[in-house]
Amino acid sequence: MCRFVTSSIQHFDLREDMQTVAPLVEIYTSEAGAVYQCNRRNRLRLHFAGTQTTLKVEAFLRLRKVVEGINLHEMATSTNRCSDFEVITICGCDRCFVLTLPELIAFKELLDGARFMLELNSMLHECLHAEVA
Repeated sequence: MCRFVTSSIQHFDLREDMQTVAPLVEIYTSEAGAVYQCNRRNRLRLHFAGTQTTLKVEAFLRLRKVVEGINLHEMATSTNRCSDFEVITICGCDRCFVLTLPELIAFKELLDGARFMLELNSMLHECLHAEVA
């Protein structure tokens, strides 16, 4: 069960002006969720466990780094009750993620997949522009 705690939410509404809003571009999708990119606002929209979180690219990278730093093996083998879940907060994100081990594994896969696709897209963009120049 994934629980989200929110504080001082600043809403980011992509529907505010439907005629001028750029469409969301799908970056990566898994069974657990999806990551989309809004090119107009340079934001990533994270869909996970039935909720949406909008992040700047820098905040997304910080979130991924925090999740990468969690020792899943230690969490799985520990008998302490506090090892049953992980609380994840980052600067630049209005959400506090409280994830169990299975949710954390799915979340990690989603973030890793999105990061890979962003890097791949960046490399392809560099190659295409290098050929033209």
